[in-house]
Amino acid sequence: MEDVRVTTWSHSTYKDIWPMYYGQFKKYAPDLKHAIFIEKSSDELPEYCAQIINNEKDPYSQRFLESLKQVEEQNIIYMQEDFVLYSGVQIDWLRNIKDFLNNSDYSFVRLIKSGVEGGALLDEELGIWEVPRGCQYLFSANATIWKKSDFVKLYKFFKPGSLLDSELYGSDASRALGIKGCYIYKGEPKRGDLHYDSTLFPYMSSALTGYPLGGPSRWLMKHYEQELQPLFETYNIDPAIRGTI
Repeated sequence: MEDVRVTTWSHSTYKDIWPMYYGQFKKYAPDLKHAIFIEKSSDELPEYCAQIINNEKDPYSQRFLESLKQVEEQNIIYMQEDFVLYSGVQIDWLRNIKDFLNNSDYSFVRLIKSGVEGGALLDEELGIWEVPRGCQYLFSANATIWKKSDFVKLYKFFKPGSLLDSELYGSDASRALGIKGCYIYKGEPKRGDLHYDSTLFPYMSSALTGYPLGGPSRWLMKHYEQELQPLFETYNIDPAIRGTI
């Protein structure tokens, strides 16, 4: 995968999930390049992952934009540390998605169907659908391959104050800028209220939940118990430390 880098927004308080997160990438998508955006360096991250340090005292959007400046690739895969893979990533399919994106006037392709229904089918073989312009979640903080330049343009425009703000206001900002996007869907089953599974990029859309809602992040067992339980054993994680929901 040339000219693509997985960029993961994280924080040192989530270091307990890093072995699982990066261990699953090593197992299911070992050839992807990585960068992590964190507030301080850590020796608990894999050597192949570039650590891009941001100033925690700065606004969220500034931290993200300054981190992106240090990414050379023209495409990023937006990720968070709890987007844990549980099966094999279809790399050839992903490469074709990247090529479709870069030869189009779209800004992103979301690697999962999430918070969207309908839209025009653009490529049946690749399972690419257009996100309707009026969709509540035209912008969404899910695993997404972006043209980096368009992501930068969007964040410079509306300057979200937090990750939660990006989801609350990102769709209106995208409409204001004329940003268009797509999502991948091949008839996979629904998981929870808003998300569907992804054959292309099988990941937990939120292995942890709670922090944006005001509490400590807990393991989202009600949606991903079947996937998480064996991983707790593999990576020697005690779920009782964070708690479960």
